[in-house]
Amino acid sequence: MRSRRLSVLAALLLLAAPTALSKELTLRADAWCPYNCEPGKTPGYLVEIATLALSEAGHKVDYRLMDWKGALEMAEAGKITAAVGASAEEAPKLIYPTESLGNTQTMLVTLKGKAPVGKGVKALDGLRVAFGDEYFYEDSINAYIDAHKAEARMVGVKGDNLTQDLVKLLTDGKVDAIIEDVNVIDYLVETNGLQGLFDYTPLGVPTLVSIGFTAADPDAKTYVGLVDAKVRQMRQSGELKKLLARYGLGDLK
Repeated sequence: MRSRRLSVLAALLLLAAPTALSKELTLRADAWCPYNCEPGKTPGYLVEIATLALSEAGHKVDYRLMDWKGALEMAEAGKITAAVGASAEEAPKLIYPTESLGNTQTMLVTLKGKAPVGKGVKALDGLRVAFGDEYFYEDSINAYIDAHKAEARMVGVKGDNLTQDLVKLLTDGKVDAIIEDVNVIDYLVETNGLQGLFDYTPLGVPTLVSIGFTAADPDAKTYVGLVDAKVRQMRQSGELKKLLARYGLGDLK
């Protein structure tokens, strides 16, 4: 009888003290709303899902913004836990959840009535184009950028708030077009009252967007499993639909 009481007590102590196995997990990325945004009440749906999944397992989540290239390099080197908004196509050395966390569709964004006649990457020909200098969009897009990067009409931009900087270049008339994800530009339009200002021309094909965990952490597969389980639980309960609606999105599948 005594041994049973002790085992129950030990189990309760373990449940009451998750910090014994908990870690501080570092998530990094540049601002790319609605996937990940400024830290705060609306940090982006990927950050919210990851924070719920990891904190419920007793971990402390530290999410901050930094330049994207640096975030990927630090994740691959094991200096941070994960890069938010990464994809296996862009960063194959990282470890990803198996549940879908969304899709990204790259667009050529122009002012209303200024959409190019061409389709695909051919639509970029002859235009002054601003793009994320350290971004991976899709193979055909990045191949075009690499081939024409030295031309004065191609403007590479860096920074933690890249989308806002790209849009300002476009609205100020300094470029003819910018390259950006459809969900990202839609979110900026809706939250900044810019409806009806832009035309979109699809570039490339849709690709998956996810959270890339460092392979240098022996618990990375555990973190991935926590995220997968949380996505499934949130979808079943309807919590996922409510979360995505707050960011103007539908389901992730």
